[in-house]
Amino acid sequence: MLTQSMHNRRSICLALTIGIALPIAIALPATRTSAAPGKTATAKLLDAKKQAIGTVKFAETPKGLQATVEVKGLNPGEHAIHVHEFGKCDPPNFLSAGEHFDPSKTTKKPKHEAKTKGKTPAGDLPNIKVKSDGTGTLTAILPGLNLGNGSNSLLKPGGTAVIVHAGANGKSTIPGVDAKTRIACGVVTP
Repeated sequence: MLTQSMHNRRSICLALTIGIALPIAIALPATRTSAAPGKTATAKLLDAKKQAIGTVKFAETPKGLQATVEVKGLNPGEHAIHVHEFGKCDPPNFLSAGEHFDPSKTTKKPKHEAKTKGKTPAGDLPNIKVKSDGTGTLTAILPGLNLGNGSNSLLKPGGTAVIVHAGANGKSTIPGVDAKTRIACGVVTP
């Protein structure tokens, strides 16, 4: 038989348990939902001989689309890297990828390192710096792009591709090859 003192303690414990556990249980689903990662996509970069030279991983963030690039086996120096308008990578020149991805038509015909009124096409990433061992990494945000629906999506109908160039800023990393030459390509896939 419970005494009044034991009953009071049990009631207090139950109230504390409900008072603490219930808000935590209610808060957990909201925390999990808000912490869930956004959509992701990947482009596997292949050279003209269809050899893997790296990857670009895309992830939606509150600030825009984050691109994380890892490359290997490239000549040291700076390489221009851009998202292009079509999801096709036909070797050897990868012209099937089209021009720079520019859904808002920032420029009439995007050019490497060209700026129009201080803007570059939405798919232009900063140059990637490749070390003497042939590896390089780059992380950048592409504001205004996404992996959802609509014209700003890298997964739009017809797709998009990532192109790596032989050099950047007019300087090639490959002797006798123009810096704008497309040396690797990867179709962006979910």
